[in-house]
Amino acid sequence: MPYALLLIGAIMLVAGLRNTYAQLWKLVEGDFTSQGGFLSWVAAIAVVGGLGYIPKLRPLSIAFMTLLLVVLVLSNGGVFAKLQAFIQSGAQPSGGQPLTTQPNGNIQTPSTVSPSLSPLDQINNNLTGGFNG
Repeated sequence: MPYALLLIGAIMLVAGLRNTYAQLWKLVEGDFTSQGGFLSWVAAIAVVGGLGYIPKLRPLSIAFMTLLLVVLVLSNGGVFAKLQAFIQSGAQPSGGQPLTTQPNGNIQTPSTVSPSLSPLDQINNNLTGGFNG
């Protein structure tokens, strides 16, 4: 819980420093008040979970809770379609630049390729005797 509060505090601090707290509030408000938003999911989970305290309805509650979890995963715009598109696109950096391989075997984007080795590569070469195989 303390980590969640620290994260929320950091988000609020950054929004305040960037003067974007109004936009942050609109996003949070939309998440809580929109149809199919956070509050409707919390209410559905609370009702189905509450049914689980009645011994005769516990199997039904477990079945509906499983259904709720499946719907939560699949309702966000087709998880499997997005996963398949990601796999087909390959691993590209966020800038869309192709990956290159340095002579020492490290993979880097063109914007970060430098003729000299980074300090970690130098340490790696010292520890392995220059062998990267």
